[in-house]
Amino acid sequence: MKKLLAIALLVSVALTIQAQSSDPVRLEIAAPAGSDPFNYVTAGENGVCIFYPTINDTGRDSVSWSFRMVDNQLKEIWHQQVPLHKDVTYLKSMSTKDAIYLLFHDTKRNKEGNIIVFMIIPHLRVISEHIAMIPDKAEVVDFEIANSYAFIGFNSRKGQPGITGFSLITGEKRSYVITAEKDALLLDISIDTTLSEIFATYKIQFSSSKNHLFVNQYNSPGALEKTYDFTEQVERRNFNSAQYLPMGEGRGMVAGTYGYNVANTRRQYDYYDYYYNNYYYNYYSPYLSRQSNYDATEDKTPVSDGYYTAMVNDGVADKIKYFNFSGFNNAFKYITNPGALRIKIKPVKKAEKTSDTDLSEATEVNDKTLNLRLITHDIQKNNGKFIITSEAYSPEYHTNTQMSYDYYGRAFPTSYQVFDGFRYSHAFVAGFDSTGMMTWNNGMEMRDILTKYLNRKLNTLFEGEEMVLYYNANNKIAFKSINGNTIVENTAYTPLAPIRGTDQPIDEYLGTIEHWYDDYFISTGYQTIRNNYLESNKRNVFYISKMAFR
Repeated sequence: MKKLLAIALLVSVALTIQAQSSDPVRLEIAAPAGSDPFNYVTAGENGVCIFYPTINDTGRDSVSWSFRMVDNQLKEIWHQQVPLHKDVTYLKSMSTKDAIYLLFHDTKRNKEGNIIVFMIIPHLRVISEHIAMIPDKAEVVDFEIANSYAFIGFNSRKGQPGITGFSLITGEKRSYVITAEKDALLLDISIDTTLSEIFATYKIQFSSSKNHLFVNQYNSPGALEKTYDFTEQVERRNFNSAQYLPMGEGRGMVAGTYGYNVANTRRQYDYYDYYYNNYYYNYYSPYLSRQSNYDATEDKTPVSDGYYTAMVNDGVADKIKYFNFSGFNNAFKYITNPGALRIKIKPVKKAEKTSDTDLSEATEVNDKTLNLRLITHDIQKNNGKFIITSEAYSPEYHTNTQMSYDYYGRAFPTSYQVFDGFRYSHAFVAGFDSTGMMTWNNGMEMRDILTKYLNRKLNTLFEGEEMVLYYNANNKIAFKSINGNTIVENTAYTPLAPIRGTDQPIDEYLGTIEHWYDDYFISTGYQTIRNNYLESNKRNVFYISKMAFR
């Protein structure tokens, strides 16, 4: 496939043409070093919406948020400021052809409402605000927009999970009750817009070694129509993420990541702290900052060992299938975590020789504990296949030694560990057919990424049966072409084009790249740039770059 095989050349050519004919299409906004205030969402050919809190206070407890709309050449079209409570946090965005939807959560004030959805219509320069309520101290799990209704799923430490729905036109509110069981956690909500059905995927955590997965189906007004209870669930396997994909007429698939449950302990298992804690990565947020005093011994981030799938056919839930990463092709080529590498044993070779049609059985035979921390992605669909992707990372330290002295002045060495950041190692990607069977798997190494900030980096580009895996880090775009199990083109890199040829990036973090519209892609991130040819020779910026893949 020429388009994908020649992507390195094409990107380089695009950047060269930009440099020769005009300045690169790039926007820079000054940002203090180590900060991360800027958020953005693309709106196709309408441009990009950039929004962020400003230093301008508009009241005793409020802060102005700036909303800037730029066109597809990254030139500002309009700019508005909206006052929000100082404790408001941005969580997730969605966009359609005509509108942008932004979800904010007010974590402190509940009098008028603690959920805010902004609907932005770029070409009309309109921002409308819609307010709803979820329980005090509840945490948002998911956010969906369908048929002019907003749906917000939440978990609550002192109560049951739930879903709040409300109309963005009339304000009509609807409530969806998940379960009366204790220790229940909502994992995902999904909408079948054709049949006007809402699905809630949740688990009940009975103990440290036992949890159970369910999917509820509701009609549009909020009445529970059916609960799918998946069969033959294996104890000591924990469901860490889930997404339900409705296929219409009583059919669907639930899929996600699983790991082995925490070891038995005399200490009472706190399901909420083990799933939601200060260090758990909320993959609906654009990123989560990790502080320099991070302590791995206090990190209860769920660790994963593979993917799982289960089907719903004719309204009946089927058996859950587990696919352990240790049985993936070339898995140990990508894994760099020493603990995970220790489980590599001879039987894995047997799994690698197994035919594609028997991958579930092969991986289950060699089910090993890899304990991988994963950043999960929304499941994608291409040519009738469901694509599951996740990125693996691990905390990294170095040891400092210094001399200490006892009461008598005698010197002795003491050592302590210093947290350096999180090391991205690789991504696992797998394709599943309409029966939930894995038909292929592959991966991509993610090199030289050490950061105290976590965000989704990897993205995918499809053309026919082939796909490109690509990400933005260290001022370079990395990309790799695959076709199912086959590697079409190994990982290659191309640099981002600076505004000036003499600019030298010396630090970066939170790099992203994603498809924008047509053949254009958008890359963003934070950089520290040095240019000794300028009077002010160092600057810290948030950048947005437009790139063409042709």
